[in-house]
Amino acid sequence: MKSKTAKYCNAACRNSARNESRRVTYLYNATNSPFFQELARQAIRARTELIFEGFTEEDLGALYDVYALAQKYNGYGERKSAGLAPFELSHICPVRGETTVGLFRADNLVIAPRGLNRSHSVRHFSGGASISRAKVSPRHFLGRDSNQKEVIERIIKIIGEDTVLAVVESRKIQPAKRHALVCWLREHLDHDNPDHAKHFAILESASATVLAGIKREVQGKEALDGSGWSPRMSDEVTVLLAEWERIGKAYRPDILPAIERLRFIEAGTSRRLRLEFEIDDAGIQMVFDMLHGKPVSTVKPLIDAVLDKALSNDMVYQPTLELKALGAVVVPRVLGCFSSELDGELISFVPRLTGLDPHADDVPLWSL
Repeated sequence: MKSKTAKYCNAACRNSARNESRRVTYLYNATNSPFFQELARQAIRARTELIFEGFTEEDLGALYDVYALAQKYNGYGERKSAGLAPFELSHICPVRGETTVGLFRADNLVIAPRGLNRSHSVRHFSGGASISRAKVSPRHFLGRDSNQKEVIERIIKIIGEDTVLAVVESRKIQPAKRHALVCWLREHLDHDNPDHAKHFAILESASATVLAGIKREVQGKEALDGSGWSPRMSDEVTVLLAEWERIGKAYRPDILPAIERLRFIEAGTSRRLRLEFEIDDAGIQMVFDMLHGKPVSTVKPLIDAVLDKALSNDMVYQPTLELKALGAVVVPRVLGCFSSELDGELISFVPRLTGLDPHADDVPLWSL
């Protein structure tokens, strides 16, 4: 017997209503999230939403992960507000190429220092992902003054609503913190309260931090003391090495042995040799260029220099026997970097000098 207070005629009706409510909520979260606002900005920059055509759930999820990682490196916006140079999502295949449009996709992006990204401009070494400019028809064109909300709607349509909803749910994408605070304050501030008048005056321009303070005031809570706090920093070398590993594992396995070799050198010395201190501006540029499509041999001078320093003073750097063995193996490294000949030499020398079996499953990548 049905209850007189029942809202739905049956279970199917109830589930349908729940699914529709979920769809509306997730689309709202997407439309008002910083992530989809960034997608819209990139589409306008590329002058077309076709840079997202053919995206799978895996593609969109991977893109969000890279975006979120860049936000983390930037202290979630606090680095920029502190006047520090932030990291940016740098394209491998440029957005505004002569005949191509670079995609805003994880396999075409490198989290890189802003200065290097800006100076790189529209150069393209190799790799990445793009579409032909000839493919961009007038109906897919976006002007630089395009409405952001409308662009987001076009992006959701071209990716597919089901794909977007799945990623919004799996990545727990939420509206921008500032947007949520503004909505809350609009609902709770009182126009008849003289103390609230000053808040209405800055509601549209104040930062999320200021708005959060106003919310606490309206709630009758004490203001948070932020004195002495500073955002957590990520240095350029640490970020680029992490990107080296991310891109190598996901898209370019050819560059992994090189980073493994660097890590092995670092681990085989005392704490006085750390990569974040040993890689200078020239080395940073080498890594940046390699991640943007140059061959792995680009970083050969960098690895040679770090290895030479590690072996330069036994008392200071305390290189392990395994590291000394590596140094003995790569003495003829002037012949090339990670060539098949050099790899063959390394495999033949490693068991004799270190006792490692080069064909075992647990041999480090630098030895292969």
